[in-house]
Amino acid sequence: MTLQWFIDSIPILLMTCWDYLIQILPYLLIGILIGELLKFTSWTKIVYKWVSKSPFISVVSASIIGMVSPLCTYGTIPVVIELYKSGVSVAPLITFLSASSLMNPQLFIMTLGGIGVEMAVARIIAVFIFSVIIGMLTYFLPKKYIVKKNIEIYENGGTNISSRGKKIFIVKQYLLNCFEQLKNVGFYLLIGILLGAIIQLYIPSKWVLDSFQAGRIQSILFAALLGIPMYACGGGAIPLVRSMMDQGMGNGAALAFFIVGPATRPTPLSAMAALFTPLFLVGYCVFLLISSIIMGLVYV
Repeated sequence: MTLQWFIDSIPILLMTCWDYLIQILPYLLIGILIGELLKFTSWTKIVYKWVSKSPFISVVSASIIGMVSPLCTYGTIPVVIELYKSGVSVAPLITFLSASSLMNPQLFIMTLGGIGVEMAVARIIAVFIFSVIIGMLTYFLPKKYIVKKNIEIYENGGTNISSRGKKIFIVKQYLLNCFEQLKNVGFYLLIGILLGAIIQLYIPSKWVLDSFQAGRIQSILFAALLGIPMYACGGGAIPLVRSMMDQGMGNGAALAFFIVGPATRPTPLSAMAALFTPLFLVGYCVFLLISSIIMGLVYV
């Protein structure tokens, strides 16, 4: 490879980026429109109603609601803290937070368009299993090892939540929210598309195939660990993974990447640190990594 070869390949690189963008952009727009629309519901009130039931029903409900939640981790943490202060058990709240950090309507729709139905469904199943299991396990852990001591409980329980109404839908505010989301997600999407195109054009497929040979436990572990530094944003990760899958990355390795990446970024972990103890966060990340490897081995 010479300098002239790289210069001559730039038009091909730009065309590859354009093809990726055209393929995934409609799904990005649909996901943003649906996600922002959900924010005009009385979300905290809905979550409170379903996570205040029996332990198993609370955890299962929290997982499902978490996956359809349009909020990012920074938006979910205030809701979780408010619910905890209102007397909700910490187990379904951890389930809700885990599910919402790993999956949302935007991610599902973008995975559907960017990779395919099978991977989109596999991500949902994996997130549901992981969030339900960690929620049920939390019931057996002493609260002092999970929640920080300085979090005070409201004396009136969930009265202040139960009395809330839903937000008024304002078209102008809705469109502004959609535009802001498009700017934030779009930036990382373009980075992911560029990285994916670079991998496809300049990285020999044999290298990727050797690193991510389907079914090998070390390849799945490598993919899971790779998700920690390389998963910048859900939208940006999809074209990146799609490119690596085209080069030989296995389904199990891709799923492991998708499971570990979203939850181990500095931003969600720092947000979670507002409520949970450092010990619990370390245990959470270790369990997440182990779960991703097991699920990756199952999904090959």
